[in-house]
Amino acid sequence: MSIFSKKKPQKRVINTGTHLPKASMSDYFELRQKRGKAVVNPILHQAKRDKNVIYGAFAVNQLVDKQSQRDTYDIDVYSTNPKKHAIEIEKNIDRSVNADLAYVEQTAYEKNGRWHRIYRVKTRPHEVVEADFNIMPKDVSFTTKNGVRYETLGKAEKKYDKMLKQPELGRGFNANIDLGRIKQYKRFKKR
Repeated sequence: MSIFSKKKPQKRVINTGTHLPKASMSDYFELRQKRGKAVVNPILHQAKRDKNVIYGAFAVNQLVDKQSQRDTYDIDVYSTNPKKHAIEIEKNIDRSVNADLAYVEQTAYEKNGRWHRIYRVKTRPHEVVEADFNIMPKDVSFTTKNGVRYETLGKAEKKYDKMLKQPELGRGFNANIDLGRIKQYKRFKKR
């Protein structure tokens, strides 16, 4: 079955860390304390190496000033090979705490009548999403900062406008916040 199909793919879990010991709550708290080293840095390094594009709230945080930033817990990545890259990050997280804490979950979303697969890297026991890996679209526009590709603010602004016009998707609250952050940053930048 291809990445784009008319049938909804089954949700399934891909776990590669079975040779490591089971994770405990202390492993989870250890990961939370060193999240930058264990999760964010490997994703940024991988994006830089494989020319992936980071999008969403994390990308907006990287491109706007400190006053316009907001907390975000996951990193959204457009990838040329999402399954491979998600498994690689899952292994990095498991290695950083030396326990089987993370796993990859394949889910899907519908767009234009077709189902698209997305690979989520999650951590136990609270099912926190650390990263979403999606197939890279052909029309993605990006800007580069420190060698890492981020979706442009103009493209993000158009995407959030579109989300606000479709309230049935249920993404309006965060889209409204991010759209406000982008517009505020552009207003201050003009001064």
